[in-house]
Amino acid sequence: MAAPVIRSVTADPAVLLPGKSTTVVVDAYHPDSRHLIFPGRVGEPTGTVWDTSVRIDLGVPLTVQLTSAAPGVTITPSATDPSRFAVTVLSGPGTITLTATVRDSAGRTATAATTVTVPLLVGMSTEKGAPTQQIVANYPNIRYMRDYGVDTDGDKLPELPPLNAGKFVDAPSAVMHVSWKDNVEQLSTWLNGLTRPVYLTWYHEPMGDVAPATYRTTAARVSQIVAAHPNRKWVLGHGPIVTRYWLDEGKGNPTDWGYPGMTHYGVDCYSRDTASYWPASRIFGTAFNKVRAAYPTIRLLVPEYGLVRTTADTTGTGRAQAMRDHVTWLRQQPYVDAIAYWNNWAEFQLGYPSPEATAWRDLQAG
Repeated sequence: MAAPVIRSVTADPAVLLPGKSTTVVVDAYHPDSRHLIFPGRVGEPTGTVWDTSVRIDLGVPLTVQLTSAAPGVTITPSATDPSRFAVTVLSGPGTITLTATVRDSAGRTATAATTVTVPLLVGMSTEKGAPTQQIVANYPNIRYMRDYGVDTDGDKLPELPPLNAGKFVDAPSAVMHVSWKDNVEQLSTWLNGLTRPVYLTWYHEPMGDVAPATYRTTAARVSQIVAAHPNRKWVLGHGPIVTRYWLDEGKGNPTDWGYPGMTHYGVDCYSRDTASYWPASRIFGTAFNKVRAAYPTIRLLVPEYGLVRTTADTTGTGRAQAMRDHVTWLRQQPYVDAIAYWNNWAEFQLGYPSPEATAWRDLQAG
């Protein structure tokens, strides 16, 4: 007897955002299967007759499996069609291989694979409430957004944000990057209600506010709490956030804030240069290289990003092109997960409509 044959393995959609699902179909057959077709004629008492045929399938039974070695992948077989699978991915950007194995009753097998891609998450952030509702309306494909928590006890240290209000409601499709500065221990209870993918940062931009040793000890609790929590699958990653300026011109040391178990390092990247738009190698590259030199396997995020228009760029077309160039460069870096434009302060805010707004809408959907 021959072995099974896989015609194709297809995923639709093939580009998948964290927490979303795709359908994978395995089209396979066995060469030893046969179809018996008998011609015939059927008649009615009224004299009406028509030609028909009877088909009998003598198929070789096949079992189909779909697997992946990639972390964060859940594969669920269809209850009604053994060739179909629902695949959900909870991971950052990258290419995920899905391998189909088809086996007959004698143990002969065939294998074939397909891939799905998790793209760079391109998004936007602003203040809570009406400003966030407005950017969600204007930029409907926001894939990544910052939520800085809210201070409710008067100590000027934001707690973790509510999961049933604010940005979590106003931007339901965005992967939230959540920050808070109050008691790190509240994370365990907060995670109990989590049902969507997030990134986490305890005390973003701690430079000058928290002693490095204190930060490292306290932030290490994030690693411990996440690792022990049953909802840990929703946490795509966690780590500190500093500024490009602090790392570059400020000569900061990224190891000040690195803690055991962190998976990501965030760098807020702005340019207030009114004379020229910086290349990606300057606005991102120098700071990124410094972090990667200290932590070679770390993944990077750009939680805040903003450019001012140069004096000569009266229409905004130059800033729009700079944005395209910057995101194109980020997409070429296999260790970068996400970028969010900080559409808030007047100097960085994008007019709507404008060439920059159009560019960013297109980049989010790309």
